[in-house]
Amino acid sequence: MNKTKEWIYGIISEISFFAFLYYVQSLLKVGGNLWVSSLILWALINLSLMFCPVMGKCQK
Repeated sequence: MNKTKEWIYGIISEISFFAFLYYVQSLLKVGGNLWVSSLILWALINLSLMFCPVMGKCQK
């Protein structure tokens, strides 16, 4: 597959994941700024997939 397509698909998947987190928090009526809390959740989940050995095994 073309590297450009891989980057585009990766960006689209990360944006859709962020939108999903925002939507779920809005359904749960989370207090506070939803953009910031979604960004924090997005970053923590991505970091856990990259650096946590247990989560890393599930990703592969």
